Amino acid sequence: MTSDDDTALTDEQPDNQPDNQPDGDRTDPGDAGSAPDPDSPGPADTRRARWRTALVTHPLRVVLVAGVAGSVALAATAFATGLIDNSGQVGGTKIGVGDRIAEDAFTQSAAGDCLQWEDGKPGAPSKVECSEPHRFEVASAVDGRFVSGGEFAPTAPWPGPDRFGVIRSEQCPILVTNYLDGRFDPQGRFVPSLVYPSEAQWQRGQRDLRCGLIQQGLGGSEMEITGRVADLDQSQEWAPGTCIGINPQTRQPTYPVSCAEPHAFQTTGIIDMSARFGARTSGRPWPGAGAQNAFLTPICPVQAHRFLGGKREFEKTTLNIQWSTVSEIGWLAGSRKAVCYMGLPFKGGFATLVGDARSQLLINGKIPTPAPAGPPGRALPIPVPMPPGIAPNPAEEPAPVG
Repeated sequence: MTSDDDTALTDEQPDNQPDNQPDGDRTDPGDAGSAPDPDSPGPADTRRARWRTALVTHPLRVVLVAGVAGSVALAATAFATGLIDNSGQVGGTKIGVGDRIAEDAFTQSAAGDCLQWEDGKPGAPSKVECSEPHRFEVASAVDGRFVSGGEFAPTAPWPGPDRFGVIRSEQCPILVTNYLDGRFDPQGRFVPSLVYPSEAQWQRGQRDLRCGLIQQGLGGSEMEITGRVADLDQSQEWAPGTCIGINPQTRQPTYPVSCAEPHAFQTTGIIDMSARFGARTSGRPWPGAGAQNAFLTPICPVQAHRFLGGKREFEKTTLNIQWSTVSEIGWLAGSRKAVCYMGLPFKGGFATLVGDARSQLLINGKIPTPAPAGPPGRALPIPVPMPPGIAPNPAEEPAPVG
């Protein structure tokens, strides 16, 4: 699920059954999820300003982020509460034909609340302690009064997924970074997301929206998170062997997929740089991309060779070894981990890989053919085109045309 692919779930509640989701208490625009007073600048305002600059520079969701989501563009992000039977504004008010509004965990949720639901069923959320597994951390309600054109009026038509996606892009990144006091890593594993009502719920009067944070899993699904985002390392943490999907139009990475599906690259491991450059609580300054590259250059190749069972096995894939670095914004947010992975540059993006590199691999539909061995020290410096935060390995081979 990318920032352009907002998933709408169907409303499974029968129309002849009462809704049991009332509007509940909205988060006031002046709470932790609202913009700070511009007349009261301070350190937090400086961090927010720098984050906004990073947001313009890096597409929301950098998979390594969207190094991919840092370097990848994963931005997922609005999804309909299609299974949530929300339908109104005030408890006890009737909407339409006998649809009674009842309060529930979603409509009563406020900034800092954590919501959990069964996999694939956001329509039945429950509030849990953030120290327990959950799928959504609420950053703020979105106040419809700040959405132009009367789109949230009682008689207004359902805006639809595309419009909700625009609202998410306009509202959620800033509300999320304000909620985290400016300490949000736009290249990390957490994605600003919007929960909005399905069309059927909208017709019953539901207008509740919540901006919050999710972590994308296989196929763009919402993974379980344990702990508050503010207390976690926000770096990507894909397990070795994870394949990150590819957008066929842009050739940019998306989100974790099965390696049998088309993908942009495959990870070989995670490197925790805190031992070298200081833990998130150490207060040590950002080391810069150059120092990170110097640290990772001897590590990621060894890791890739070990992942594939040796250097010769790696060379058979014809892939390049790459890694992510942590941006200054991410460093200030507490991110300390880099991702090592294998991929190939192709026409301004990534080549399309299919299959696990440890078994049968296709590159742009072709079986890779290793080039003849060159003289010692041979290198072909062709940089992989990636969003900021990813450092190219100096020895790269271009992908075959196919």
